[in-house]
Amino acid sequence: MVDGSRITIDPITNKATRSSEGVSSQLWDGVHRLDNGAVIIVRDGVVVRDAILLESQQQQMEEEREACTLLVRKVCGQHDECRGHPACNPARQLLALEQEEAQQQWDRRARESSRLCLDALTQNDYFQTCTKRPTGTPSTSCEVLRQKVCGTRLQCAGTQACDLANQLLLMEMDEQVLSPDIFTQTGAQCREGLGNPDLFSRCE
Repeated sequence: MVDGSRITIDPITNKATRSSEGVSSQLWDGVHRLDNGAVIIVRDGVVVRDAILLESQQQQMEEEREACTLLVRKVCGQHDECRGHPACNPARQLLALEQEEAQQQWDRRARESSRLCLDALTQNDYFQTCTKRPTGTPSTSCEVLRQKVCGTRLQCAGTQACDLANQLLLMEMDEQVLSPDIFTQTGAQCREGLGNPDLFSRCE
C-alpha cells in the first residue's frame, strides 16, 4: 500500500491482514486500493468479493468434493450394476484415495484425487456411463422413446430418429448420475418427444 505496508488475503478464509515493520494486524473495514490497482472491500476483517464469483468458487468446491462419488456412480452404476466394468475398480480406488485425503486434510483446499476424478468424469471413452439398470426398475421416458423409434429389436437403428433418441438417452443417464432421484431435464424432453410423432415416428 502507499504507506509501505503489505496486505495479504488468506485464500481459505478471505481474512485480510496488514503487515508493517514486522507487525501484523487485521485490516480495518472499508475500501482499500492495493499496489496492483485492485480495489477490495473489507467487512469484519474479511474481503467481500463479488457475489457471482463467490458462488462460482463455492460451486466449484462442491463439485470437487462430490467428483469421486459421482465417478463411481457413473461408471459402476447407481446400485453397482456395472461393477464388472474395467473402469469401475479404478473409480473406486480414486474414491478411496479421496476419502483418505479427506481424513488427513481438515481444511477446504482442493484435493488431488478430486481433481483426478473431475478429469475422469470427462473421459467418456474409458470411464463410460453405466447403461445397465436394476431388474424391475421402471423404464425412463428416454428408454421408452428409444424403444418406440428404434424398435424392440433395434430394427430401426439406422434412422435419424433413433440416433436422436440414443443421444437423449445417454444425456439422461449422465444427468441421473448427478441427480438419480430427480426427474431430469432430458427426461422432460423425451416425454415431449413421445407426443411428437412427426419427429419421433414409431418404428414399424
